[in-house]
Amino acid sequence: MEEYIFKEVEVKESSAPTFLINGEEVDIFSDEFRAYWEKPLHELVREKILEYERRGEDPFYEIVGKNLEKEMVKNALISGSNILFIGKKGYGKTTFSKSIAKLLPEKQLAIKGCKIHDNPVKPSCFACKRKVMEEEKVELTWIGRKWIRIPGDPMMTTRQLIGGISIQKIREGYDLDHPEVFTPGRVLKANRGIAYFDELGSIPSALQTLLHELIEEKQVTTPEGEIVPLKIDAIFIASTNPANYRGTEAIKEPLLDRMEAIPIGPPETLREEIEIGLRNMSLKNGATIPEWHLKILARVVRYARNKERCRYAARIESEPSCRATIKLFDHVKANATRKGRSVVMLSDYGEGYEVIKLGLRSRIEVDYEAEKDAIIEKLVEEAINRTCGEIYGNIEDSDFRKLSRELRKREMINVYEDSPKEMETFWKYILLMSRKPEEIPSAFEILLESIKRCTGLVERVGDGVYETRVQEL
Repeated sequence: MEEYIFKEVEVKESSAPTFLINGEEVDIFSDEFRAYWEKPLHELVREKILEYERRGEDPFYEIVGKNLEKEMVKNALISGSNILFIGKKGYGKTTFSKSIAKLLPEKQLAIKGCKIHDNPVKPSCFACKRKVMEEEKVELTWIGRKWIRIPGDPMMTTRQLIGGISIQKIREGYDLDHPEVFTPGRVLKANRGIAYFDELGSIPSALQTLLHELIEEKQVTTPEGEIVPLKIDAIFIASTNPANYRGTEAIKEPLLDRMEAIPIGPPETLREEIEIGLRNMSLKNGATIPEWHLKILARVVRYARNKERCRYAARIESEPSCRATIKLFDHVKANATRKGRSVVMLSDYGEGYEVIKLGLRSRIEVDYEAEKDAIIEKLVEEAINRTCGEIYGNIEDSDFRKLSRELRKREMINVYEDSPKEMETFWKYILLMSRKPEEIPSAFEILLESIKRCTGLVERVGDGVYETRVQEL
């Protein structure tokens, strides 16, 4: 068994084999190819971030808001550090890690057939070390950006995380790339890319020790006691829930000490919440969701998180994430689309807000499970009242008197059948609210709903149907 297998190997230009790409000889030490293997990932990412800085552009433009977090991530990456995102589920930890992966080079040179896409000059795996040291010709290939997710699993094994290395099989004469000799685990497959540990604390303590050894010492100690150098080139990014969050396991201090902790929280503003919801919806086509419905649905979720501002949130033990906002947008849009509508209406929430409950039931936990639906109903009412209050507050006093006179002329209004153009003041505010012609029925309805909730001058008696009460005053 060759001794160099258990040592670091670096190919020198003077003793390098002939490298081939698609069967044609190439000089990887030339300026044309050197950029595709020479620099480590952290250095390439550092250069990319600094390019964005010089242009005054945001390298993480996919991430809505989170300006402070972005600054911390940039500092950590420029300084060559690994990152630990700390935050509750659904607040963008995985999305942030994928955004970082876009800073990686679009392509790199790797040894063809290598299970971990080894660098042709600084290989880590056994088979590639042997190739560059013993073979006259070595075939190369191009690889793209790599983002490898490593889910936290209490039952994870060494073989799954690091890989399986059978020293005995090597001694028996098996080829180094034989499946029985070496099977790379998930972290080694992230070589020359991003290794994203989803819920790092859920990885068994013993494996966290191996991971620390790999990150810090660039080596792994096998069960047989052999020290194997595995100098992989990867950026390590991990996530975990806050320490007091249900089901969160502790991360070993030596491993924690090798990472920069960056808190990731919920969207700071209603506008950010809406933007995240819109960007991540599954249902792209179909009925339009007007601004007022976006606000109502996003507020339902935000009220469920805010125990200080919303009294009903005090009953919620596990708060909803941005995924709840996304699914509420999807569900009401789907309901309106199923009915053949071009715009979302209040009835698309469901007669008893069943559509809202569909998106929230599995995403919140309350102190008494039997009362979950009742709490959701109260959250929806609170969000509708707040949004309608804003709409009503935008009506000028002089215009309100005109609206009242227009209502006095009608006993019943059906937003689907009656033309708002015949009600001059209503039409003025409907046009101010509507961004698209198809939003007009929904604008008509929410304006009437706002008057109902704030004055009682009308009463909702059906889907889009309001009975006027002005005559009774």
